[in-house]
Amino acid sequence: SNHVSPIPAGLPLDVAAPILCAGVTVYAALKNSYTIVGDYVVVPGAGGGLGHLALQYAKAMGLRTIAIDSGAEKEKLCKDLGATAWIDFKKESDIIAAVRRVTDGVGAHAAIVAAASGESYEKALEYLRPRGTLVAVGLPADTKIKADVFFTVFDSKRIVGSYVGNRQDAVEALNLAANAGIKPHFTVEPLSNLPSVYERMKAGTVTGRIVL
Repeated sequence: SNHVSPIPAGLPLDVAAPILCAGVTVYAALKNSYTIVGDYVVVPGAGGGLGHLALQYAKAMGLRTIAIDSGAEKEKLCKDLGATAWIDFKKESDIIAAVRRVTDGVGAHAAIVAAASGESYEKALEYLRPRGTLVAVGLPADTKIKADVFFTVFDSKRIVGSYVGNRQDAVEALNLAANAGIKPHFTVEPLSNLPSVYERMKAGTVTGRIVL
């Protein structure tokens, strides 16, 4: 009962379900990113279940977003959701330079790493500006964040872990979704499709979220 959150009127249950999982996770991560209105936030894995909601919450908070992912379907989704810039990591040979081009050569204020990719973490530290914040959300297996100690200290960069959120975060995430029109991109599938869904998630081909 300590974690029960009221669902705002007019918010369908199948919409609330992803918000109470992925939505509150990225909302809490953004709160932990030390950003203010107008700042640049990079979202690796922007077309996935976490990332596409991070784009929407960031926009609702007045942040500018740089979406990183791959494929035409995810590109369309990210642009439709208002991403300031799109970077296809399979087509762009230098992600760090691409982020810096968008941010006038200075780098991003924060990165919400929603992708379960060790490489995404390594690159994020490089394209952050001084005093930038890397918020670790995605959980790649057997991966360590490799940071150059000298430049992390010299540039005053922050590495912050953010795991889901608390009850207050859930209430705020639901209310913001209702008021700002944040909508999870999802499909509903029967529980019997779980093995197939797992394989698609493993392959990185799922756009948005799947509700079973």
